[in-house]
Amino acid sequence: MQDGTRSELNASSYGSHSKVAIPRLPYPKRPPPPTPRSRQRDRVQRACQNCRKRKIKCSGGHPHCNYCEKTGKTCIYELPRKDRLATAADRNQQLESLLKDLSLRVGDDDRRRIEDALQDSDGEVASPVSISSPKATTAQPQHESRHRPFASGSSHVPSAPETSPTSDRSSLPRLDGVDPEAEFVKGGGADSPEVVEAGFLGQVSEVQWLQSLWSRVQNAETVSVRSVDGSISHTSPPSTALDGNQGSLSSAPLSQIALTNFYHDEEGVKLGNCGNPFELPPEHTAGLLFQCFLKTVQTSFPLLPATLEGQLHQYYDLVRNGQSIHCPDKWFALVNLVFAIGAKFSHLISAEWRANDLDHIIYFSRAFQLLSMNDTIIVLSTPDLAATQAAGLFAFYYMIVGHVNRAWVMVGTALRSAFSLGLHVHDPDVSIPPAIKQSMARTWWSLHALESLLSSITGRPSIISNEDITTPLPSIAFGGQSQSILENRIDPVFMNADTNLNLLTQQVISKLYTQRRSTPSWVQIQKTIISLVADLDQWAVESIPHFHVENWNWDYAQQRNCLLLKLQYYRLKTLTTRPSLRRIERCFEAGTDDYTAVDQSVAEACIQAAQGVASLLAFESDVKALYEKGPWWSIVHNIMQALAILMNAMACPQHFKDSTNSSAQHVRQLVGRLRGMRETNSMAARAYQVLYSIVKTSRPHIWDDISDAFPDDMTILLQQPASGKIDLRYMPWPGHDRPSEVLFRYELDGFGNYQFHLL
Repeated sequence: MQDGTRSELNASSYGSHSKVAIPRLPYPKRPPPPTPRSRQRDRVQRACQNCRKRKIKCSGGHPHCNYCEKTGKTCIYELPRKDRLATAADRNQQLESLLKDLSLRVGDDDRRRIEDALQDSDGEVASPVSISSPKATTAQPQHESRHRPFASGSSHVPSAPETSPTSDRSSLPRLDGVDPEAEFVKGGGADSPEVVEAGFLGQVSEVQWLQSLWSRVQNAETVSVRSVDGSISHTSPPSTALDGNQGSLSSAPLSQIALTNFYHDEEGVKLGNCGNPFELPPEHTAGLLFQCFLKTVQTSFPLLPATLEGQLHQYYDLVRNGQSIHCPDKWFALVNLVFAIGAKFSHLISAEWRANDLDHIIYFSRAFQLLSMNDTIIVLSTPDLAATQAAGLFAFYYMIVGHVNRAWVMVGTALRSAFSLGLHVHDPDVSIPPAIKQSMARTWWSLHALESLLSSITGRPSIISNEDITTPLPSIAFGGQSQSILENRIDPVFMNADTNLNLLTQQVISKLYTQRRSTPSWVQIQKTIISLVADLDQWAVESIPHFHVENWNWDYAQQRNCLLLKLQYYRLKTLTTRPSLRRIERCFEAGTDDYTAVDQSVAEACIQAAQGVASLLAFESDVKALYEKGPWWSIVHNIMQALAILMNAMACPQHFKDSTNSSAQHVRQLVGRLRGMRETNSMAARAYQVLYSIVKTSRPHIWDDISDAFPDDMTILLQQPASGKIDLRYMPWPGHDRPSEVLFRYELDGFGNYQFHLL
């Protein structure tokens, strides 16, 4: 427009001879010349890691760029930032699941560190992925996640809740599909002296079962418990729950294991002033004590040499005739250990001929001194069969006085000595006399039976696997007829059945209760339990054909052997089926039903086994008959194991409605047995005190069905030794009461050894 106007003005000013301006033609736009900046715009959006590292141009080819293809390197393209965040979030979830799984397989300290780390991660701000994603679910509150018993990553591996009053305080793998929890009582964790010294591992001990029961049913408030004046001191539990005339039982910080532990390991070994260790009691007393051992212990644990009874007769014959006697120190030690065990039994049955309460301690102290147990000589000396048998008797004595942890250590020493002698393997040497082979086989299987029993009490595994034992079973090793009276008391068929059951006990402890590097899933544990129960039932069919029929035509020995085998069967079946019951207990605590019909069926079998113990013991008329006929060395353990199962089931009434009434009836029967035994058995008195404390400190209405079994009268009267009639069953020897100390004089020589001379 301006150009046209400017042309008209020029034309009018200069006339016709002036030049005419030619309008410009539209000029097509050309692209700007290439610059260094524009030449760089043809690069790829994302270079591979190798090209970025070397700062060279990347072709961006997939799956390999030109540089990586020429050099043969792996071509890796980094994901965008948004994709990296999503990958990091997924990786974080995987690591959290891995930590939860690892928390089930580590110790208490590492588990608490993992739980703290997971708790801190839960409290952090949500990741950008969860914020930007509209479908992201909000995290559950922490107090709700604690009550979820199972992790989302697996149907069998549990999560790691922070705290719960049902903790089992054990670093061993869970057997119920539920993870271990933190300590409930402040200061009562794994570093607590009471927990460490108790020595009950895993979930195999009734002490742990009672602990979990107490933590689940305890009342938050203080409950007053009245104790009658004059009650003896040994009836109080080790946690001093009853503290005098008018005490209080509260849920204050007390160690749970100390509260539920009714054994005497914390008391220490009692040694008395034994005087002359070579001094033996009068022949009449020695015969009674020796028969107590033979009739009750030797038939189940044949540790004594076959010639010991004859040698003891010969000893007293020489004493009466005034002849010189020379016996090894180990022989005197064996005899004194037999007398100590027999004296303890005489006090349990309240025998009228029993001596004072400390006589078994005197006999034990003599054996302790004769074997130099407080010296390194016992460790440095060469093992022999007599020392191995003496170590086994030491372990048995520790067990009957309630020192089960010391008993387990001592039987381990005896087994190590037996290893060095080769008692665990079959010796084809025909030059060894059959009597010596029988004694070696008896010693081995007796130690194995004792360790099996102590392992089921303390929760510790065996020091040798069943596959490494090639010693023939007693039914094979006892071949031939022996002329010894002591040998003829042993029933090879009974010993064979008892040995097979002990071997099965070791399998149960190894497969279900021993810690492994990799924890099996609950489905695998279920299959193992079913297989072990089938093996146990098969043993019962072969060993006790008329299991549910009481054969009154049997003699006393047959009835006693049947009772011992049945109690062993119920004890092992309880151990085998206990994990399923514990799983249901934890589901009851968490308010879930994450268990199967198989779990319910196995748990009911566990309850029936505990009820079977009560039914067996109900056949015995009184406590004395129960001690004489039953396993008096472990009867408190059998009763408390059954009571722990029944009371744990009663604390979950919603899951075991059909068996609640029968369980309450059997609990009253077993508690009545404990009440009758506590007069002469301090371990039974403490066991009753543990149950009394649990019942009296529980929430209201939990134990309404059995409250009448726990009256408030806590007075216990001890029977004092009295002279009177003697049971003929314990008097096989003639009553020559001339004391041996009248005929012999003992003196100490310059080396500290006793020398005895004929007067």
